[in-house]
Amino acid sequence: MPRVMHTVRRILGTSILAFALGCSAGGGDDGVAGSGAGGASGSGGTGLGGSTGLGGSGGGTGGGSFLDGSVPDDASTACTDSIDVVFVLDVSSSMGFVLDQLSDEIDGVVATATQLTQQAQANDPHFGLVPFVDNHVIDLGGAESNGAVHLDGNSLRSAFQFHLSTFTTPNRNPGDGPTGLTMQNPICEENALDALYFAAVDFPWRPNASHIIILATDDTFLERPDNYGDRDGDGLTDKTTYPREGDYPALWTVPETVDALKAAKIRVFTFTSRGDATHQCGTGRRLPWEARAAGWSAPYYNNPPVPDSTDGANFDIELVRAGNMSLSETINGVVLDSYCNPPVY
Repeated sequence: MPRVMHTVRRILGTSILAFALGCSAGGGDDGVAGSGAGGASGSGGTGLGGSTGLGGSGGGTGGGSFLDGSVPDDASTACTDSIDVVFVLDVSSSMGFVLDQLSDEIDGVVATATQLTQQAQANDPHFGLVPFVDNHVIDLGGAESNGAVHLDGNSLRSAFQFHLSTFTTPNRNPGDGPTGLTMQNPICEENALDALYFAAVDFPWRPNASHIIILATDDTFLERPDNYGDRDGDGLTDKTTYPREGDYPALWTVPETVDALKAAKIRVFTFTSRGDATHQCGTGRRLPWEARAAGWSAPYYNNPPVPDSTDGANFDIELVRAGNMSLSETINGVVLDSYCNPPVY
């Protein structure tokens, strides 16, 4: 089933992308997402087999066409949609580099989305932030919808820097608040799944907007009824020796989360680790190391990767960590590809 690429994308695509790259503070040799080593990966990952059924190192996800430049000849209906982008970000202690790069480059992302909507004479783009570790919270430092909606780069930059200093640096769960216990993150898996579900159902998505989630994490997740605060799987969460336990139950499953994302017509684009990534966290884990790609660039048990299920794409976050991929340039490509281009499920 072909997507409808509207006239506004055909007219503006090349000039806006050039504008976006000019605004970006990032660089590197990878350039626009979808080109070179830093582009969206191809087919899904290989399964581990055995009892886990989890995806292995993974080759990434195709997730639909990505900046292929093709526009059907019959794309004749002008689009006047706006853009809603929500960042769902792992703010655990290993993820400071993402918050730093976004702080440096977010103005280019906002400028790209703003120029698209201005040219279409649409409402201004909206942005949101849902940080997570073993639990999550929505950032309320924005200007609209009781703070849930950010409108400019300065507001988002302040939010990224706040969560970096308040949660990432001291290793604190965002749902516990600024005074919560530190070092209470006893296993490597992070609760991205519940953060995705929350973003899908609780962010004020607008009906006349393209809906995009940008997720960044360097590990996989757990499903209900597991608990992120139970370090040894014994059903208890009361151990106070390092790494300290806490009660952080997983609330949702992959099918439930994907259904919520589809109901909100969201395309999910993820920056995640492959199963063979050299970077590893310093605590124990529930699932094997090679399962870090599960749910992102490889299957999660019998479920396809989330980007595949939501007409998105997956990118290797280790390229970002190494300085070989610009977050802003890749996100700008995602925005351009997704604008007035609804997901095909």
